[in-house]
Amino acid sequence: MSALLTGIGTRIAERWLQTVVLAGLLWVAALVISVRLGHAHPFDAGRLSAWLDEIARDRAGRSFSAVALAVASGLLAAGAAGLAAGSLGGAFQRLWGATGAGPPLSWVVRWRRRSRRRQAERARRAIARTSSGRRPGGRLAHAYARHAARRRKPQRPERPTRIGDLFHRAAVRVHRRHALDLEPAWPRLWALLPETLRADITGARQAYDSAARLAGWAVLYAALAVLWWPGALVAAAVLATAVGRARVAASLLATLVETAVDLHLTDLAERLGVRGGEDTPAGELGRAVARRLA
Repeated sequence: MSALLTGIGTRIAERWLQTVVLAGLLWVAALVISVRLGHAHPFDAGRLSAWLDEIARDRAGRSFSAVALAVASGLLAAGAAGLAAGSLGGAFQRLWGATGAGPPLSWVVRWRRRSRRRQAERARRAIARTSSGRRPGGRLAHAYARHAARRRKPQRPERPTRIGDLFHRAAVRVHRRHALDLEPAWPRLWALLPETLRADITGARQAYDSAARLAGWAVLYAALAVLWWPGALVAAAVLATAVGRARVAASLLATLVETAVDLHLTDLAERLGVRGGEDTPAGELGRAVARRLA
């Protein structure tokens, strides 16, 4: 047991170091640069180098206690920044998965639907021009391609964000296919999944959490723009990377959840004592499981 606890503690420490402390130290370094350079000299490396040389020449800079205090302060600041980024990441997850039932998020849903209708209208015009013998080019070709993709897979916005749409569509497909709500059934189904599928779902969830945490770091870098305007550029790049990673992870996570339901709903029904044969329709089995869990 002691060896197990030691191993768990080591893995937790490694994960804390990688996801919180190292990223936090990078943010603390950016904070120091922001304070020292400011808006007037945003890229003056010589100014920063001169400040570091001044610290090195100072007697306090050569004191072991002063160095130890500076290191400890930096680590504490990095840890605090990491905790703040994690909290902001949780807020991003709630925002990405929001239903948009009331304002102002419902306004975002309506705006996305209007935007999608405008895109569809431009695509229809592109098809009309193509059918009349005019070859589309440039933006017209791009609109035609996007319309063709939508014809293969129609997507009507139902949530304020694309990530929310991914999760919503997965739940809708599961309900349409199996007449089953994921929320009450998932904890029981999770207990029956094989280790390989569990590991895949856990990995996708961790990737999604990491992307949300990265979005939290973007907010912290945006705060540096008050002192150092390039912080806004860094924040925009970090946020774009985070959103892209979150969409990929959310798509994979939604697909894996659907796969788990498709492959192991029968196992859940058997463990719950719901009888069903090979010829039992999936919808009937899902409704029976839902009644048992009600």
